[in-house]
Amino acid sequence: MHVSLDSALGRQRRLNSVGESVLQIAPSAAAAYSLRSLTGGDPKVVRVRRDTSGGAGDNDEEDFTVSGVSSGALVDFVGSGNDGFVETWYDQSGNGNDAVQATAGSQPKIVSAGALVTGGLDFDGTAHQLALSNTLGITSAASHFAVTNLNDAGGADILLDNRDSGTDGYSIRTNDTSNINFDWLTSDAEVARISGQSVYYFNKTSSQVQSGANGGTLVTASESGSVSVAVTPRIGARSFISATNFLEGTINELIIYNTDQTDNRTAIEANINSHYSIF
Repeated sequence: MHVSLDSALGRQRRLNSVGESVLQIAPSAAAAYSLRSLTGGDPKVVRVRRDTSGGAGDNDEEDFTVSGVSSGALVDFVGSGNDGFVETWYDQSGNGNDAVQATAGSQPKIVSAGALVTGGLDFDGTAHQLALSNTLGITSAASHFAVTNLNDAGGADILLDNRDSGTDGYSIRTNDTSNINFDWLTSDAEVARISGQSVYYFNKTSSQVQSGANGGTLVTASESGSVSVAVTPRIGARSFISATNFLEGTINELIIYNTDQTDNRTAIEANINSHYSIF
């Protein structure tokens, strides 16, 4: 196979492009959620409700950009000793596919007792979940990058569910205390869970499903089938059955493509790791 010098140099630049934002490295994400900038600018990232236990400003809500989170403005808004909860996790992809939870008791926590939660949004394993505003347009190819710390003691806790029944669609879920699965139709690629905050990669090509963690070797399984789902996905719980399989743990980042991002995996994971220093 002949590879031109220009192509080789271009690929090397892409592999070393940790100075670019994720959505500059690989544009056209279907949805992208984080508390840091994935665009290179200062996008709006969360809408937060504060709980002052009936005091002044109880249940007030406000939007915050990346700089509003990092500067401490979000924590100041919530107030000393108070908790803050995410009503909306804004989509940075440009598609407006925001992850929303209007019910106060089901909103993941972002500030606990006046301090920003370590690790992103905290899902309690009993009620917290977010519903995407729209479908993802995923049928036969997809890539997912998740920065998460899974704390549950076992069972099928959902990180992301995109199913309209038990057999049509796909999900990313814990299997037990040792593994996390990428289930596509009736196939799955199971990768070992890593203690603490980790970067997981879940990919669907034309012929297989793949799972990997912290830049490591991919676990693969054959799968050429397409999915067709009619419901909007959920983060942290099942999409087609309510009040089941809630996630216990934190999510710092979730980036979803409706295309195979194998060629960009190394650069995206390098970008993620340069920010979080995970592996």
